Amino acid sequence: MGRKFPSWKILAITALVMAGDFTARAQQTNRTSQADFSSFQVISERNIFNPNRTARRWRGNRTQPAADAFALVGTMSYAKGTFAFFDGTSSEYRKVVQNAGTIAGYKVTDITPTAVKLANGDKQLVMKVGTQMRREEKGSWQVAATSELPVVTTENAGSAPAEPVASDSGSEGGDVLKRLMKQREQELQ
Repeated sequence: MGRKFPSWKILAITALVMAGDFTARAQQTNRTSQADFSSFQVISERNIFNPNRTARRWRGNRTQPAADAFALVGTMSYAKGTFAFFDGTSSEYRKVVQNAGTIAGYKVTDITPTAVKLANGDKQLVMKVGTQMRREEKGSWQVAATSELPVVTTENAGSAPAEPVASDSGSEGGDVLKRLMKQREQELQ
């Protein structure tokens, strides 16, 4: 005759069989697929501790500005010489120039505390602090009455002025200089 197993042993064996089946199913569903590098690229893109990271560039349909412009924002004279400070719609117009330097094809012939004399061939003009030179679609340069610079919409917009630079002619460019200093402070943050 047969030997009888106690019921607790039958329950234990059944429980082990069921548990083994459950873990086999769990292992099949918990398998990870091989992840490629692109899955983790977001980590390097958004790493706030990366000292070499840069701002994201928007890749949209952006057009080049229709007008180029630069403004005389101030002059300074000290032991190393006299300098004229310009700001403009692109990096080639944002510069500091000494006597005999050039900007936008014009040669700086004289720098005074309130103005700069520019020469291009036989054409000479005086540009006062706060005034602007402007050209539409690569045409000829014209002196503008105000120094409001258009907003740049190219891919290098990160280096463009955040707000237009304006001046009232009575303050000799003091307001322009204050705004530019504030703008530079914001860019450095």
